[in-house]
Amino acid sequence: MGSGWTDKEAAHLLRRAGFASLGHEVKASVALGRQETVKRLLDGTPLMDTENGAKLASMEELQADGKPLKADDITDQQLYWLYRMAHTSAPLTEKMALFWHGHFTTSYRKVNDVPLVVQQIELFRKLGLGSFKDLVLAVGKDPAMMLWLDVNSNRKGKPNENYAREVMELFTLGIGNYTEQDIREAARAFTGWHVEKAKGEVTYQPKQHDDGNKTVLGQMGKFDAPGIVGVLFDQKALPIFMARKLLHFFATETPSDEWVAAVAANFASMKTIGAVLGTLFISDEFYDEAVIMSLVKTPVEYVVDWMRAFSLPLTRGFAGALRKMGQELYLPPDVAGWRGGQTWLMSSWLLARYQFAESVAFKLNGTILTSPDYIPDDKTSAAAWIELWSNQIGVGQLGKTTSEVLTAYVSDTFLYANQRNMTGLRGLLHLMMVSPEAQMI
Repeated sequence: MGSGWTDKEAAHLLRRAGFASLGHEVKASVALGRQETVKRLLDGTPLMDTENGAKLASMEELQADGKPLKADDITDQQLYWLYRMAHTSAPLTEKMALFWHGHFTTSYRKVNDVPLVVQQIELFRKLGLGSFKDLVLAVGKDPAMMLWLDVNSNRKGKPNENYAREVMELFTLGIGNYTEQDIREAARAFTGWHVEKAKGEVTYQPKQHDDGNKTVLGQMGKFDAPGIVGVLFDQKALPIFMARKLLHFFATETPSDEWVAAVAANFASMKTIGAVLGTLFISDEFYDEAVIMSLVKTPVEYVVDWMRAFSLPLTRGFAGALRKMGQELYLPPDVAGWRGGQTWLMSSWLLARYQFAESVAFKLNGTILTSPDYIPDDKTSAAAWIELWSNQIGVGQLGKTTSEVLTAYVSDTFLYANQRNMTGLRGLLHLMMVSPEAQMI
C-alpha cells in the first residue's frame, strides 16, 4: 500500500463506494486514513461522529411537491430510494443495492406489484455485502424474481428455462461457460417452486418437482435448486465473471487480465462480498490515475449527487428526469439491465442531463450560493474560486480546458463587476454541472 492518503484519493473512494464526495466528507476521510474510511464504509458507520444520531425518515414522513409519498405508487418508491441514497449514513449499502438491481434485474413493468419489487431491493440491502452464495439462493426464492422469470410455469414434465438460463448467463457464469443442455437440465432442478402473487408467498410443491437425475456442467445427481447453485459455485468461471462485474462497476471498464485474476482469487477465497470490496478499496491499483474519474456517472448517480450537494427537496420531477436520462429505478429495460458506460452520454440522454442541471441551478435557493462556502473574499483569484466550487459540490479536480473556460467566465462575470449577481452565480453552477468532469466518477 502506498504511503499517504490524499484529498484526491479520498474523494475517489467516496464517489465509487457511495455518492458525491462533498468537501467536508473528504476532509473527514483524510483525517481517518484509507483503512479506517474503508472500514466505516463497509460497516455503515458515518465518517463523522456528529452524524451518528442521524436517521432516515420513513416514507410516510416525506412529501414531494407538497404531497405525501404513497407506498403503493412506483414513482414515489423511486423518489424514496433516491432519498435514501442521498441521505443514508451507509452509502455503500445503497450503492450495492443499486449494483445488484442491475445484476439481478427485475422490472416492475412485468411484475406489476410495488411491494414485491421494493422487497427485492430490501433483500439486496440486507445481503448485498454478505455471502454471494446466500444471495443467489435468496434471489431464487424472491417473489419478484420468480414472477419476472416465470418460475410458476416451471413444472415437472414442462420445465421453463428462463430462470436457469439467466442464473447461468447473467448471474453467475457468463456466456460461453455452459451449454444449452446444461440449461435444460438445470431448469428441471428448479421445478417445484411457486409464488402466490396476491400474498407474496413462496411455497414448495413437491409433486411439481422433478426429482430425477440431472447432469449439469459435468456433474450428475438428483439436484434441486440448492444443489444446482452448489454446482455453479464449483465452476472456475464464477469468480472470474463476478470479479469482472465488480471491477466494471467500482473501478474501470477495462481492467487488466491480471487485475481480474487477482480479484477473482479473492472472490473465491473470501466469504463475503464486503471482504472482496474491502481488499479492492485498499489496493493501490484502485487509486491509479487511469482509474480515477474514468467511469461515466449513471443517471441515478448524477441526480443523487446534486441532491446531496444542495440538500434538494424531493420532487416528482426527479423521476421524470431519470426517465429522460435513460435510467428508471425498478424499471430496467430487459433481463440484461442497463448497458451503462458511454451509452449514458448519447445525445438525447446528455441533453436531459443539461436540462436537469439547468433546472437545479436556476431554481436553487439563492442563499446557498451566497453563503461563505461559495463566495470567497475579494482577494481570491478566479482559478481558486473555481477550485473551491468544484470541491464543495463534489465534482473534484477539473481538467485544463474546463478550468480555463470556467475561470474566464468568473473573470468576465464577477471580478470586474460591481456585484456578484445571482444570475451569474447560477450560470456558473450550471456550467460546472454540465462540465465533462461532472459526468464522471
